[in-house]
Amino acid sequence: MQKHKNFVLAAALCAGLVHSAGVLAAPAATVPAASTPAALVTAFYRDYFADEAAARKRYLDSGAFYSAGARKLLAENDFACRKVARGDDMCGYGAEADMFLDAQDRDPELTLASSGFTARPVGANAVDVAFKVFPKDAGSQRTTMRYVLVREGGQWRVDDVLYPVKGAEAARNSMRQGILYEIGAISKAARDVADASGWINIYVEEQQADRFARFVAFPVTVCVKQGACLPYAQDDARLLALVKTLHDAYFKAGAAKKGLPTIAAGKQGAGAPKEDSVVRSGPFDYTFQRGAWWLSRVDLTRPPVGQ
Repeated sequence: MQKHKNFVLAAALCAGLVHSAGVLAAPAATVPAASTPAALVTAFYRDYFADEAAARKRYLDSGAFYSAGARKLLAENDFACRKVARGDDMCGYGAEADMFLDAQDRDPELTLASSGFTARPVGANAVDVAFKVFPKDAGSQRTTMRYVLVREGGQWRVDDVLYPVKGAEAARNSMRQGILYEIGAISKAARDVADASGWINIYVEEQQADRFARFVAFPVTVCVKQGACLPYAQDDARLLALVKTLHDAYFKAGAAKKGLPTIAAGKQGAGAPKEDSVVRSGPFDYTFQRGAWWLSRVDLTRPPVGQ
């Protein structure tokens, strides 16, 4: 399933996250002021190679590395991953690889010296860094990226990171563009009823009630027989049994129909879905609310057939 980010949720919520997460916190006093962009980036990599967790806490958690604008964008990315994205795809900038190494693995004994690290100033506010994550491997390619910095409160802060395209660092392949693309992808998936339906089907087949619940608008209406419809709360003990009942009806050997009905892409119609619009698929009603499709009704009295 592909993820997608749209900022369907109120800016006030994002602002609340930025404030509560501390991403706009004042720089930590334990990070000495850097006289040049190259000095800040070099000091960070020296500490990062030595102790990644300590460096993240010292520079990133404190707000002493990224600019206010970059921290806000990272906070929006985090918010989208936690509150909008609901599938199992890896989510968040740097989730699939180390964003500072531009790699997934590294030599466990890597140091600033052994990596052959260099930081070459480019103009007044950019630094080209280069290093090897596996210096003992003769075939290991040298990682390169460009850090773009700004002055804030008299301190240098990283505002963007550019990664190479055909050997040259390019703004279109930058940290900011990558984050914006992911936020857009999460939002797009949230507006796609076929995406929600696909994940629901997976979680029913695998009987994963906790993940099934990610797509449910609580309290959800559940009808177990004609005239017997009740609301289920998010912590309802009956939810586990509901998922098992659905699994047995649609996926268990001998079930009337193998697999739940699926929703074709574009089923909700052309253009953006309207608030409170409903799409029915087999035993499920999906309702579009707050920028995403949610399972709003489960009717076990419906025959196990497609739409």
